[in-house]
Amino acid sequence: MSSHSRQRYHPQVGEVVQDLSLLSSDGNPLQGVFMGSRGGESYLRPEAGGCEWTTQPAQVAPLDTPRFISVQHPSQPRSIETIGALT
Repeated sequence: MSSHSRQRYHPQVGEVVQDLSLLSSDGNPLQGVFMGSRGGESYLRPEAGGCEWTTQPAQVAPLDTPRFISVQHPSQPRSIETIGALT
């Protein structure tokens, strides 16, 4: 099924989701924690922590069994504008 025929999923911050555009080493969609959206992109990060990555919202899908982690202080997704303001 193409991403165009699927209805876009709107995850909650802290929800573990699948990124259908990236495959893990076992061939399944990569899973990440939804951290927010900005500029038309969804920001995910590894469940154990680490660097965020971006994906298109149409590529974000829920897990078969929903799972959430606590995100106590979600940061604003980084963009070139915010990085430039820090330097």
